[in-house]
Amino acid sequence: MYKITSRWMHQHSIKIEWNIGKRCNYDCSYCPSSIHDNSSPHTDIEILKSTVDKLVNLGKPVRISFTGGEPCVHPNFKELVEYCRYVGVSWINVTTNGTLPIKFYKQLPIDHLIFSLHFEHDHLRVMSTIINVQQDVSFPIMVNVMAHHGYMQSVKMAAGDLSTHDVPHVIRRVRWTEDDHNVFDDMRYNGNDLEWILNYNAKTDANCVIDDDKNNMRHANDIIKLHMNDFKGWTCNAGLESLMINWDGEVHRATCRVGGSLGNIYNDTFDRPLMPVKCTRDWCTCAADIPLTKVNVQVQGTSV
Repeated sequence: MYKITSRWMHQHSIKIEWNIGKRCNYDCSYCPSSIHDNSSPHTDIEILKSTVDKLVNLGKPVRISFTGGEPCVHPNFKELVEYCRYVGVSWINVTTNGTLPIKFYKQLPIDHLIFSLHFEHDHLRVMSTIINVQQDVSFPIMVNVMAHHGYMQSVKMAAGDLSTHDVPHVIRRVRWTEDDHNVFDDMRYNGNDLEWILNYNAKTDANCVIDDDKNNMRHANDIIKLHMNDFKGWTCNAGLESLMINWDGEVHRATCRVGGSLGNIYNDTFDRPLMPVKCTRDWCTCAADIPLTKVNVQVQGTSV
């Protein structure tokens, strides 16, 4: 393998992973305190709108994926999404824990919705919300099934229910924050459960083209599970095809934060990079980062 690109030709746009705030109504044991709590103040809506204005002037079509924390608990979240649509953001995704009223999700003017299904909380109520929303919206949805090792019976039952209702989903191993952030702690799973996870193919469209071969495509989540995600030393278009905005406005090239801070977009010290970055991580562990164009420059005859 010498190259990965997005199936959807995202090389010609910029995807913004935007953590609009740390506030969350969950407190999952594996989620780091650096990105969530239940007390941080919400970012002022005028700062958020001003940031949208800056993003749409980056020179390429902008796709925004809202995350957190839990983005939907922001009191002005629907207003923010409507503003994005008004000023011409080309594509809008929301990643949510699914705990808001069903009507809320159905009324969002978005292009894609990702539910993260967490089993330390009331996952059955969220499952009901997911299935209800799936049946009554025009935009596609997808579910990240967070496979906590202590709840594997419920994880498997949820996967079966999602399959029965034709809800696209992937099974995600949990990355524990007290350990190395670069790896997933597979030792927490018993052998049968880990084998089930690793053999469970994503029930959604593959989004990564391998070595420019449209007949060789995989979903980013499967690339991670199969340990095909060692790109250390490769060039990556993080920063050219993606940006990550932290809850405080600090910007990085992608969720991996390789290359360091690019400044703060909330206080106008952000500068967009113009060149690819060399990967320095042992593993690329975020499904949002995997489809970014990556090239093993040591393979003769390849280029970004």
